[in-house]
Amino acid sequence: MEPWMQFIIFPVVGAIIGAVTNQIAIKMLFRPYKAWKLGGVRLPFTPGVIPQQRGEIARNIAETFESNLLSGQEIHDLITGDKVKLALNRKIDEFIQGLGPLGMMAMGMKDQIIEKILEGIEDVATDAIQTGGDLHVGQKIETKINAMDVEKLEQLVLGFSKKQFRYITVFGGILGALIGVVQATLSITLI
Repeated sequence: MEPWMQFIIFPVVGAIIGAVTNQIAIKMLFRPYKAWKLGGVRLPFTPGVIPQQRGEIARNIAETFESNLLSGQEIHDLITGDKVKLALNRKIDEFIQGLGPLGMMAMGMKDQIIEKILEGIEDVATDAIQTGGDLHVGQKIETKINAMDVEKLEQLVLGFSKKQFRYITVFGGILGALIGVVQATLSITLI
């Protein structure tokens, strides 16, 4: 083989190998979905990394989401915050004024009414962010990920990361091509 041909063949073969192996590695994050067994012994790398460690991954995603993006406490603060108090005050005023003369008698109790409603909202919001509550964001995310079919989870992850995974495949091809150039150089130099 002509030496210059090695600078074409080695990088092309290296690029193909690099791109294909990276693509396989990405697929192996999810696949196979279930463990494969041979004679009762589980074969290595089955199931894929994500199905095998799904519970831990779900917990990590939930904790990361809750600590960095949106927590139950933030939702609680929104529900019990100043905007809600102002809106409630305004709505109670509208209601009392709509009662006509009867409303004049209720106007003296307006502050107590608002206070009791706000206490109720606070109680509901506080209960909701506790473990098992309707607003325990991390727990909701973890439960949904664990309940999700692995195929659907794969589609979800690959759906929003498709472009980034494509870069990984391309990078594998580029790295493989560079290794091919090094091999061609060593092949010619050592001859």
